[in-house]
Amino acid sequence: MVYSPNQRVSSSGLASLLSNLGGSNSTSAAQTISSYISSWDGMMATNKLYPLKQIYGNDHIDIFNRFGGIFHPYSSYVRLWRYYQNMVADTLDSTNGISELKVRAFTAHDAQKINDFLLKKSQDIVNQLNETARHRAVYHAKQDVDQAKRTLRDATLALAEYRNKRRVFSPPAQSSLQLGMVSKLQDQLIAMQTELQSIVAHAPDNPQIPVLKSSIKALQGEIAAEQSKVTGDRESLASKDIEFERLTVNQLLAQKLLEAAVTSLEQARLTAQKQELYLETISRPNLPDAPQEPKRFEDILAVLIVSLMIWGVLSILYAGVKEHHER
Repeated sequence: MVYSPNQRVSSSGLASLLSNLGGSNSTSAAQTISSYISSWDGMMATNKLYPLKQIYGNDHIDIFNRFGGIFHPYSSYVRLWRYYQNMVADTLDSTNGISELKVRAFTAHDAQKINDFLLKKSQDIVNQLNETARHRAVYHAKQDVDQAKRTLRDATLALAEYRNKRRVFSPPAQSSLQLGMVSKLQDQLIAMQTELQSIVAHAPDNPQIPVLKSSIKALQGEIAAEQSKVTGDRESLASKDIEFERLTVNQLLAQKLLEAAVTSLEQARLTAQKQELYLETISRPNLPDAPQEPKRFEDILAVLIVSLMIWGVLSILYAGVKEHHER
C-alpha cells in the first residue's frame, strides 16, 4: 500500500488502518505503479534482469502454454509484452488502497524473483514521485533565495564601493564624533572668552590679553573647520549621508528579503516532506511450495464434459443420417 505520513492512522485495528490510507495522492501513486508494471517499460526493465523469453519459452514448459508454443507461436517483444500482461497483474482495491501484485510463472523461483523485482521497481517509482514533487515544491522558493542572495550581494558591494570612493565608513557615526569634538572646542572657547572678559575687566593692561584673543580666534577657526566637515560643502558628512543612507536601506531591505525567502524555502521543504509518499509491503513475495496452476482435475473434467457433449451431438446426427438412409 502507498500512503503519506500526514494521513491519520487510528489505533483501533487493521480495518481502521486500511480505511484511513486511501488518500487521493496515495491512490494516484498506486495507479501509477500499476500502470508501470503492466507497461512496456516495466516489461523491458524486468527482461534486462530476467530474460522473459527464456523464462516463459523454455522447452520444459508444455507447448500449449509456453511463449512460442502452439497458442503463442511468436518471438517478437510486442507479443512477449502481451504475454507478459497475461502473466503479471497488479490490482488496486480502491476501497482500502491496497494493491495486490500477482506474478505467474512455470517455476516457483521465477515467479518469486519477478514479483520481488517489480516490488523494488515500485519503490523506485515512489521515490521518483517524491523527488519530483519535492523539486517542484522548492524550485521557486530556491529561485527566490538565490535572487535575494544576489540582491544582498549587490547592495553590500555598492555600499562598500561607496565607502571606498568617498572615504567614509558611517556618516552618522562620524558626524556624531565630529559634533562631540566641536562641542568640546566650544566649551574651551567659552572658557577662554570668560577668562578674557575677566582679565579685561580687572587688568586691562595685562599682557595675556593679546595671547588670549589670538587663541580665541584660532579656536573659532578650528570650530568652523570641524563644523564644515559635518555640514557645508560637497565633501561634508551631511552631503555624504544621503547616498549612504540610501545604500544602507537597500542593504537592509535585501537582508529582510533574504530572510523571508529562506523562511519560505524551509516552509516549502516541510510541506513537501509532509506530502511524501511511502510504500509499505504488507506481505512479501513468497515462494510457493505447491503449484496453483494448471488445475488438472477441473481441466480433465471440463474436457470430459465437452467431449461427451460433442459425442452426444455427433451420435444424434449420425443416428438421424442413418435413419434417413434406411428410409
